[in-house]
Amino acid sequence: MKFFGATDTGLVRKNNQDSYIIAFNEGGDVFVMVCDGIGGHRSGDVASMTAINYLSDVFSSTSGFESEEQLLSWLRHHLSKANDEIFTLAATREEYQGMGTTLVALLVTKQGQYVVNLGDSRCYCLFSEGHFQCCTIDHNVLNDLIRSGEVSIEEAQRNKQKNYLTNALGVWNNIKADVFRIKDSVDLFLLCSDGLHGYVKEEVIESILKQPRLSLQTKNRKLMQAAMEAGGYDNVTVVLVQMEEKDRVWKK
Repeated sequence: MKFFGATDTGLVRKNNQDSYIIAFNEGGDVFVMVCDGIGGHRSGDVASMTAINYLSDVFSSTSGFESEEQLLSWLRHHLSKANDEIFTLAATREEYQGMGTTLVALLVTKQGQYVVNLGDSRCYCLFSEGHFQCCTIDHNVLNDLIRSGEVSIEEAQRNKQKNYLTNALGVWNNIKADVFRIKDSVDLFLLCSDGLHGYVKEEVIESILKQPRLSLQTKNRKLMQAAMEAGGYDNVTVVLVQMEEKDRVWKK
């Protein structure tokens, strides 16, 4: 497995509220996370770092997972704990009121490969047979309207509700994370905040990822550059995970 990640404040924001990490545990499993803090000046960076620090610490101390049931139970428990920690900080300190964070993660274990999502940060997969696809569903008001058929995709581009999240860490007492098991072989995973996918078209992202002669570092740099050329209106984080043959633990 190869990794390359980068984060940038962008050209407009004063602070970077995105965070990311690539963590390893005692059993050789990998947990890649991207968090995008929300709450504006209300310490979104604190929320994203709190989630990253808590989850990476508890993951690093695990010895691995013996079953999918154990893995999913671990995820539910510790995502809830991370939510409680951020929620408590926001409720007890005035300067943190209203803060929270999205989270998108890739978990690679002997049980398989899993994508975890809360909010509107995304995971894209470039499958081995060449198909490119977003493997997460945005948790926001606008996406709910699209899925229900109340607005079209074209109308969605002009809708001001697109950034109203319906799920995130630390904002509500209870959370429900999406967890997807990736059943097919993937060559390349892209985890990113909406500073990339919110401004750069998916066909541009796909074209960069599909250039076989480019290194991970160069692909990452080109994606970050595309976000800046689109205006750099938001913090942007891009993490690439390239799978090799020996890493293919997926199960049909």
